[in-house]
Amino acid sequence: MAQRFKFIKTALESLRLPRGDARFTYYDTVVPKLAIRLTAAGTRTFYVVKRDGSGMAWVKLGTFPDMTPEGARKAAERVLGDFAKGINPATAKRAERQKQTLGEAYEQYRVLHVTPRGIKSADEIKAMWERCIGTLPDAPAKKHGRKRTKHPAGVDLSKRKLDAIDNAAVRALHAGIGKTHRTMANRVVELLSSIYNRAIEAGYRGINPAIGVKPFKETKRDRFIQADELPRFFTALAADTSEDFKHFVLLSLLTGARRNNVLAMRWQDVALPAATWRIPQTKNDEPQVAALVPEAVEILRERKPQDAGYVFPAPSATGYATPPKKRWRALLTRAKVADLRIHDLRRSLGSWQAISGASLAIIGKSLGHKSADATMIYARLSLDPVRASLNTATSAMLEAAGVKKLAKVVKLRKGAKRAA
Repeated sequence: MAQRFKFIKTALESLRLPRGDARFTYYDTVVPKLAIRLTAAGTRTFYVVKRDGSGMAWVKLGTFPDMTPEGARKAAERVLGDFAKGINPATAKRAERQKQTLGEAYEQYRVLHVTPRGIKSADEIKAMWERCIGTLPDAPAKKHGRKRTKHPAGVDLSKRKLDAIDNAAVRALHAGIGKTHRTMANRVVELLSSIYNRAIEAGYRGINPAIGVKPFKETKRDRFIQADELPRFFTALAADTSEDFKHFVLLSLLTGARRNNVLAMRWQDVALPAATWRIPQTKNDEPQVAALVPEAVEILRERKPQDAGYVFPAPSATGYATPPKKRWRALLTRAKVADLRIHDLRRSLGSWQAISGASLAIIGKSLGHKSADATMIYARLSLDPVRASLNTATSAMLEAAGVKKLAKVVKLRKGAKRAA
C-alpha cells in the first residue's frame, strides 16, 4: 500500500533514498493525488497521479526544494481542476512536445521541396534562413573572407512551434529588415510563407502567419556598364594579377551568364568548334545552350581545354572557384566605377544588345529568360534605337501633313562660307 503523510519540508528532506534503479513514491494526505517520487540520485519530483480512462496519468509539477510543498499543492489543485473539465494536462503536454517547430518545417521544406527540384537558389535560401530567420552556424571565416553574422534585425525562430509564430511577429521581422534591405525583407517573408504552405500540405492545421504582409515596393535594378566607364574598366581589368579573375569577368560579360554558372562551367559542356556552351541547369531549372562569341572562344582556348572537369577549378567544397568579391571591389576602385555588381555584367550584355537595336525576344533568348517579363527591363534601356525610330516616324507624319519639308543634308566644302 502507498505510504502517505503530510508533505512538509523537514519530512521530505529526511526521506530515505532508494538504491540502484529503484524509485520510491509517497503521497500527500492534504491533497491525496499529489505524490513525490525519489530516485537514487537524490531527485525529488512532485507529480499529480490520477486515473484517466483505463490508465494512470502522471503530470509532472516540479522538483523539491525548488518547488515547496505549498507550491506543489496549489499546482496540483490547478491540474486536478483541468481533469474535472475533461482536460488531461499530460496529454496536452505530450501533444505540445510533438508539435512541429519552424526549424523542423524548414528542414522538411528544404529536403522535400528545394533539393529534389534542383532549385539553383538553394544556397541563397539556406543563407537567408540562417542570417534572418533560423540558427546561424558558428563557423570560422573563409579564407580571404569575413565571418558571417546575423542580420541586425534577424531572429532565430527555429525552435519556436509553428503555431507560436503570429502575423505580428512576421510583420515586425519584415519591417526590421526592411529598414536597410527592402528586397531582402520581401524575400524573407516569401520564404516563411513557402515553409508554412509546405507544412500545411503535409498536414499542419494552423494558418500561414506570412499571409497579409504587404511587401515593400521594389525598384528593379537597371545598372550596367556605361560607354564612358568601359575604357577605365578594361584598363583596370588588364592590370589585374589573376588570370582566373580576368577570364571570369570577361566570360561573364561576353556570355551574359549568371555568376554561378560561369564559375561552375565544365569542359564537357563546352563545344569550341561549334562555339556553344550548354549550361546544364539555370536558375529557372532548365538547361540553356549559350552562343560563344569569338572572344569568349579565344579565352577558353587560352585556358587549355580538357576532356572533363571545371574550367575554373579550385580546392573548395564544390570543386570550383567561389565568387571573387574582394578582388571585384578592388577592380571597381582602380577603375573608379561605382555601384556595379558582378551580376550587372549579365545585365550589361543585355543592355548593350538593346542599345544596338536587338529585339526583346533575341535578348531573352541570349540570356536564357523563361518569361518575357524578365526581359522587359531592357525595353527602357534601349533609348537610342527608340529615339531613332521616333524621329523617323514623326518626321514621316509631319511630312505627310505638309508641315515639315524633307530635310536634305549637304556636306560643306572645306573653307565654304555661310550664306548671309
